[in-house]
Amino acid sequence: LQFEVPLPLVMVAAKAVKAQGATVIVDPAPARNDLPPEFFRTVDILTPNQVEASQLTGLAVTDVATATEAAQRLVQRGVAIAIVKLGDQGAVVAENQRTFHQPALPVQVVDTVAAGDAFNGGLAVALAEGMDLAAAVEFASAVAAAAVMVAGAQSSMPERSRVAALRIGLQHL
Repeated sequence: LQFEVPLPLVMVAAKAVKAQGATVIVDPAPARNDLPPEFFRTVDILTPNQVEASQLTGLAVTDVATATEAAQRLVQRGVAIAIVKLGDQGAVVAENQRTFHQPALPVQVVDTVAAGDAFNGGLAVALAEGMDLAAAVEFASAVAAAAVMVAGAQSSMPERSRVAALRIGLQHL
């Protein structure tokens, strides 16, 4: 889910998804700072970028340290898992008793349009396939890395084989 539709509709959809036992993932874009407390309790995974995390928390999110603090604040507000996307600095993940940093994969960046969408799609796929959170975030990072290597939005969404090749290649660095 994301905020390009009205918030009441996002809330109805999130509750319906949760009632079916599925995971509610929300990319809070475009950023807004008028979210009710119930929103945070309804969301399983919130995936803001730096700008969105700054707006949601009031912190100036500029690096891994400030992203960690922002992610922890989002968890304190009721989100089960917060993942702050930092572009070439990777992503920071916070949940109840754990935080960790997933470094960005070192690739030649052509276009960052839709990198966040690629990350979220990869995250959803990985979790649906049963990967644990750390493995899912690593996979999502690889999907986003593959996406930024190609110009455009739709055209940059990678085939699974391209993500696999990228991950195999990086293991040999």
